Amino acid sequence: MPTHWFRFRVAAPTVLLSACALAAPAGTAWDVQPRPAGDAHQATTAHPRHTRFLQPTGTITPAKGCVVLTPGMNGIKVRLVQRRLGMGSRWETMDAATVAAVKAFQTNHSLRRRNGVVGARTWRAMGFQEGFCFDRWQATPALPRRAGSAKRIKVMLAFANRYRGAEYVWGGAGRPRYGVDCSGLVLQSLYRAGLDPQPVSIDKHVLPDYRTSSELYHHPRLRHVPRAHMRRGDLIFYTKDSTGQINHVALYLGGDLMLEAKGDDVHVAAVSTHFPDQTIASDVVRPFR
Repeated sequence: MPTHWFRFRVAAPTVLLSACALAAPAGTAWDVQPRPAGDAHQATTAHPRHTRFLQPTGTITPAKGCVVLTPGMNGIKVRLVQRRLGMGSRWETMDAATVAAVKAFQTNHSLRRRNGVVGARTWRAMGFQEGFCFDRWQATPALPRRAGSAKRIKVMLAFANRYRGAEYVWGGAGRPRYGVDCSGLVLQSLYRAGLDPQPVSIDKHVLPDYRTSSELYHHPRLRHVPRAHMRRGDLIFYTKDSTGQINHVALYLGGDLMLEAKGDDVHVAAVSTHFPDQTIASDVVRPFR
């Protein structure tokens, strides 16, 4: 998940602005084995050679339960709560100010629990039309398991293109009309093309200290190739200059263009090796061979 560049935001807690994960380890055998990530490398050796990379699937692991908005949680529901409480544009995070505003709402509406946590009862009291679990939506695979890589890449990018113009929402990973962040966009597009990169999931995507972009980059069963050999459908990653950690991901469209959720919205941009505080990673992830 990236840091916002162009629209004003109320400062988030330091942990929420920290990057996602450590940079890639040196000495990876390109196109030979999945990237090891600590103990995860031991898990990859247990897979037969032909399945060491993630295989397409016809079903995506269902989301688990509903997200209760406790301190530090991120995402679409946080955005709606903040706007319902008149808090304007800010990080979509249950920070101290948001928790305090929720407590005041609970007190003013004589709710039994006045702890600043948004559960189903507080959600209903706020009058939302959306059900409390609406953010558990996941795209369903659009192709049969026998479909080849070219079709999967086409489906993935076409689906991602539906998000163009959608608002950037920190922790967002749902339907386009509610907004999305960089890795939420990628995750749902992978789902649509038939790839389920468990344990990366929309359940974890909203957690205070979880960084989906980093987890995708370090996934032990996703193939890495040098950026010099990048092709349409690859995932491009960026590191934060101050930490060297992954904190942004985009979809490569070909022709030196990428689709990304960054700044205010989802848009097409030229691939750049540097942004004001980010540097492109030396390798990309190829979800489909």
